[in-house]
Amino acid sequence: MLSLNNVSVAYQKKDAVQEVTFELGVGQIGCLLGPSGCGKTSLLRAVAGFEKVAAGQICLRKKLVSAKNSHLDPEKRRVAVVFQDYALFPHLTVAQNIAFGLHKQSRTQKLQRVTELLMLVGLPGYDNRYPHALSGGQQQRVALARAMAAKPDLLLLDEPFSSLDAELRDELAKELRAILKHEKTTALMVTHDQHEAFAMADVIGVMNKGRLLQWTDAYALYHRPANRFVASFIGDGVFLSATVDKNLKLNSGLGVFPINPASGFKEGDKVVFLVRPDDIIHDDESKTLAKVVDRSFQGSHILYQLELQHLGHSRVLCLALSHHDHQLNELIGIRLDLEHLIVFADKGDDA
Repeated sequence: MLSLNNVSVAYQKKDAVQEVTFELGVGQIGCLLGPSGCGKTSLLRAVAGFEKVAAGQICLRKKLVSAKNSHLDPEKRRVAVVFQDYALFPHLTVAQNIAFGLHKQSRTQKLQRVTELLMLVGLPGYDNRYPHALSGGQQQRVALARAMAAKPDLLLLDEPFSSLDAELRDELAKELRAILKHEKTTALMVTHDQHEAFAMADVIGVMNKGRLLQWTDAYALYHRPANRFVASFIGDGVFLSATVDKNLKLNSGLGVFPINPASGFKEGDKVVFLVRPDDIIHDDESKTLAKVVDRSFQGSHILYQLELQHLGHSRVLCLALSHHDHQLNELIGIRLDLEHLIVFADKGDDA
């Protein structure tokens, strides 16, 4: 459905997006994830046709829509956009907002489509209400229904949940995914919130400094990150130092672990490995002790920040069942359970 090949976007000759390549299949939901200013919104605007590309090509349904010397106008791309602020027309009713783009359909067809979409987004009977009478979540649903009304080839979502509270964002992300799958709609979303990306997307692209660093599913991003930036950006965790011994094993202060022979590391290499909260197991029988320096109660679990006094006071996170209720400065036993060993050369950078 969507294909980008070495796409760059520039403002005043300064690159905002550099050589991005990825594909999105029919009915897939993709997400561009990254910190503010990483170029993800500029890339979304280029796909929509709001920005011209400085280099590369964008194709929709294998048809070229953007290149350095070729640009198809946004209204000719069969692409719909849901903006951060919803952009509903305040003087139009909910039904009129949804039907706004259905110019070529009869009144009966418009009414049928509006009724169908209101049922799909959970707002039956809201036809004659105005946007000001709706909550933020309801306005979001109306904006989505309006974008989907004409059955676009591609739906683009620019930080669609940014103005909603956390609980409502989680709920709507799940609802929105179900709606898009029901309609078999191909969608590309932009967000800086990885929880939204995990809840919504089939495939996720992590961006930083204008570049796409990895394009894959959530499981691979978490367990097989392509570089240190992706590893540190996705999920919680800390990097600890280690060396590769003569048996090509990772020798650390928390134990010795086998590494993949194909990794390219050799004896004596200085490396860092990623330790996530679920890698640290609370174990009263362990001889390895760590001091509780911070704790965050999360209901069924407590997230502890622990200081490893035998490792130069390095700190790790531990997610333990909440019946293990330990206080600040208490020493607790821990062990490392690394099912997915994530190792990078210790170059002191995060790229």
